[in-house]
Amino acid sequence: MKLLFRNNIALYISLMVLVTISIQVYWNIQNYKTNKQQILNTVQNALENSINNYYNDKARSNMNPHIVIKAQRISNEIQPNSNSDTILLYEKPEKEKYLIFNDSINPSRDSLLDSKKIKFLAEKTLMSIREINIDLKKLSRYLNSEFKNKNLDFDYALLYQRKGQIASKYNNPGNRDFVFSVLSKSSYLPPQSELKILFPDIFFKTLKVGLTGILISSIFSLSIILCLFYLLSIIQKQKQLAIIKNDFISNISHELKTPISVVSSALEGIEKFNTDNEPEKTKKYVTISKLHLSKLHQLIERILETSALESNELHLQKSNTEVIDLVTHIIEKFSIHTKKKITMNSLQSYIYILIDRFHFENVISNLIDNAIKYGGNEIIINIEQDDKSLNIEISDNGNPIEKLHQQKIFDKFYRIPQNNIHNEKGFGIGLYYAKNIISKHNGTLELIAKELTTFKISIPNG
Repeated sequence: MKLLFRNNIALYISLMVLVTISIQVYWNIQNYKTNKQQILNTVQNALENSINNYYNDKARSNMNPHIVIKAQRISNEIQPNSNSDTILLYEKPEKEKYLIFNDSINPSRDSLLDSKKIKFLAEKTLMSIREINIDLKKLSRYLNSEFKNKNLDFDYALLYQRKGQIASKYNNPGNRDFVFSVLSKSSYLPPQSELKILFPDIFFKTLKVGLTGILISSIFSLSIILCLFYLLSIIQKQKQLAIIKNDFISNISHELKTPISVVSSALEGIEKFNTDNEPEKTKKYVTISKLHLSKLHQLIERILETSALESNELHLQKSNTEVIDLVTHIIEKFSIHTKKKITMNSLQSYIYILIDRFHFENVISNLIDNAIKYGGNEIIINIEQDDKSLNIEISDNGNPIEKLHQQKIFDKFYRIPQNNIHNEKGFGIGLYYAKNIISKHNGTLELIAKELTTFKISIPNG
């Protein structure tokens, strides 16, 4: 179960990221629609207020003591009554209903106020009935004031129609930029008429209204997604480290067992099979034991040096060293144990540079050892020194290293995967050690993968 979860963790996290993005997109779309409707409602409200103010001002300028207003569709028949108050409703024979306001009676203060309100309402209604056309230019002044109060800062046009025909218009309603429209629902408009306001696309206006919410939710979602990917990265690294650790343990176990087994066999040979105490046999067994104990010592030293590199406890002991002689000595040492051809090329006979001889020798040895183990049949070493630096290139004609692994090969414990089968045992610390030692010399170690696989060392002369 645990293995199944580990193998599918990337799928689970990807699914969670997809769900998070989907929720975020859905929420933003709904938020956009809500904000858009709010703006349309604000425009509607501004239009209705403007029409109301338009008729208010007309009513104030046309207040009369006696007003008769034609009404339609009044269900109840109310006959004139002299005992009623100042408002009378009656029906003519042709069934047209009339509403009469009369100031002849001397009402009380409260009834007078109610009467004025009713008369004012009636006057506005009368204005809307009397006027077939509306002064859209005048109406636009009220609308501009409403737009300013409601922070609406876009252009608009007005279109007034009666019985389906255009009666008047303001600011070119046919403009293609005016893609949105709102129809007035005011009861003060004359019968069989409609007033429409047209305005441009409010996409950016809507985004601006909800920008804060969108930014906050986007930052929140992005944080979740980044955390999920960071978690995935950590899990992948842990998985890779687990593989590397197992590989390292397997390899180092093999490397430790080999010299221990050989030394144990040599001692057993001396003990059991050299009863006559033959000096030649004893010397042979002791020599074999020393050789493998030396390998074991080098192995332990390499691991300890790698540990010292991480703790910054490794200090270089630099001295002026002749490089040609040093590299020649290393080549001779490897040539004894390999059939591969190792060639050194240099236009200079002597090259001196300030380096830590011990660690620098280990670096060159590691690179040559890798070329022998994993490279082709021919190894070429080019050495040159210019005015700025010493350059050493160690190349082999083996298979090139894939780009996927070119940057990772300098990581600690990293080995190029070979389906968990490594013909040559190693720990993945040789290149890591080499790069760090060269860095401590203020130099660089890089891989150049062209026709040949080349590791290039550059160390400043100073």
